[in-house]
Amino acid sequence: MKLSYTNNIVKKITTFTLLIIAVSFLHTDVVAEEDQKPLYLFRSARVSALGNAYEAIADDIYAIHYNPAGLTNIGGTVFQLMAARGRFTSDVVEEASTMPDFVNETITPLTNSNNPLMDPTLSAQREALVTRAEEILKRRIGFGLDLPAFGLVLPIANKKLALGISFIPMTQTNTSFRIVERGLPWPDPVMEMFDNQVIYRVALQGSLATAISYNHDLNTSFLKSVKVGAGLRLIRRSIFTDEDNPFMIADVLNPAEFKKKYFNVGDEGFSSYARDNFETSTGYSVDIGSLLTPMTGLNLGLACRNLISGISDQSFPTNVTVAIAAKPFKLLNVNNSLLDLTLAASWDDPNGDDNLGGFALDQYTDHIHLGIEARLLPGQLVEVALRAGNNQGFPTVGTGIRIFKLLNLDVAWYGDLEADWLIGSMEVSF
Repeated sequence: MKLSYTNNIVKKITTFTLLIIAVSFLHTDVVAEEDQKPLYLFRSARVSALGNAYEAIADDIYAIHYNPAGLTNIGGTVFQLMAARGRFTSDVVEEASTMPDFVNETITPLTNSNNPLMDPTLSAQREALVTRAEEILKRRIGFGLDLPAFGLVLPIANKKLALGISFIPMTQTNTSFRIVERGLPWPDPVMEMFDNQVIYRVALQGSLATAISYNHDLNTSFLKSVKVGAGLRLIRRSIFTDEDNPFMIADVLNPAEFKKKYFNVGDEGFSSYARDNFETSTGYSVDIGSLLTPMTGLNLGLACRNLISGISDQSFPTNVTVAIAAKPFKLLNVNNSLLDLTLAASWDDPNGDDNLGGFALDQYTDHIHLGIEARLLPGQLVEVALRAGNNQGFPTVGTGIRIFKLLNLDVAWYGDLEADWLIGSMEVSF
């Protein structure tokens, strides 16, 4: 009777795994359709430093977002509060460091003038503004801020099942702006630049994700265990953009008129202004995943994100990831209390991370993620992690410290197809 039960479980798990593999073939190299939107994936600082090669590791609470099958790896009840997480492109950091001097020396004299476009005494300031705008044309200005969020993982049925929930309130942001050359034939290069348009886009997103994972121990010579999982993500997104009515650089030179024309809050206050100008939509996505452990210290992962999805009348692009992770010391059956080493690699079909293919290089590296993590004094009162990786051909690096098994501080330098990002987070978990 027990053998029959085990065979049925193995058959169901095998069917589930084959389903994921079939989906991966169906969605390989699919070009984003007109009715798709990027998901704005949640990316933890740890995973970013690992080059996003995480789906076969999946051993912390963020498995909810990457591979829900990994929740049973946690092995206990975990509550986590993410107090803050910020990410900025390297261009934002550089622009911010020089902005005060630029405002004092260039912007203030121009905005204080009655005729900023023609005043001969301000020619140097106009040229400086044009030069700065030309530099911004080559940059990627973007930042995000997530405040605060929580997650909870509960083991069930003698740790064979795990239920996870993650809530990120409406403070997860994705912000960027760019300058678009209009190409009007002004004889004066200064006027030609002032005529260019500035397009900004602010996306505020909140999500509630819940997932369940099941672990089945086989302990055969070729397969130690199999884990499967599924997750549901509910999303609410508000977008504020001037894509339909962009302002010109010259408009900024008259602050009063600029505010009145483009950012007039009016007597009813900001809440009324937000309702009229923010495009709000709700949506959902369903993820599935599996983890196979052929031997102690080796994991094979399969994950399908956005298998089913929708937001308003659109959808999120389906993303499939095939991954592998290894712990060399466990593979060699070596006990090491000073160092825990993890090597990971994955291949995926890109989605929201590269803006629906808008930044794709059309190279094989677009799909590849590599990562390595060295944890010093694992499980001790003070644990330090060193991480490095390669995300789609761009290097990543980071570090983290866990204090008293309670406070996590992580930073990462992360490159993707869009830009280079600096990420930092502070979390409390117990």
